[in-house]
Amino acid sequence: MLRWLVRLLRHQDGAALVEFALILPIMITLFLGAFEVTRVVAADMRLENAAQSVADMIAQQTNVTSTTMTNFCNGGQLSMTPLAGTSLKIAVAEVTNTGAGLVVDWSDTTCNSATAISNATTLATSLVPNTNDSVIIVQATYAYTSPISYVLSSSYTLTQTAFQRPYNVGTITHS
Repeated sequence: MLRWLVRLLRHQDGAALVEFALILPIMITLFLGAFEVTRVVAADMRLENAAQSVADMIAQQTNVTSTTMTNFCNGGQLSMTPLAGTSLKIAVAEVTNTGAGLVVDWSDTTCNSATAISNATTLATSLVPNTNDSVIIVQATYAYTSPISYVLSSSYTLTQTAFQRPYNVGTITHS
């Protein structure tokens, strides 16, 4: 009986298979977690690019209309490619230093019914130190939904803010 037990303990055919079966779930979890984190980071980087692109396009204008804002929104959505741009929301505000304080000249939330930038003057405090200086503030929000949501939660709301001074004029008009 003792010989049979010793022979059984020395017999190791299939030990690698058992070890692999124990490690496989951990490996899959790590792989899927790395995949999901990478996709969230990539979505955040695309969102930052979209916000900066929209701010740059607006800063090149002298007058912004609802038609041009729709075009800028479409451009921001294209910046999110290959992710779906339909959940991208963009709010824009222009803040000017009047000498007596910071004033929000205009605000636009037409891109997918975005929420207005509530703290625009606070955000622009250090960006417009001189009288008659102005800055365009673009706040982009994106609702990212994970394709697998195995390790992380299924959705994240990402937000990026971009600032740009007007190129050709002191302040941009909005009509």
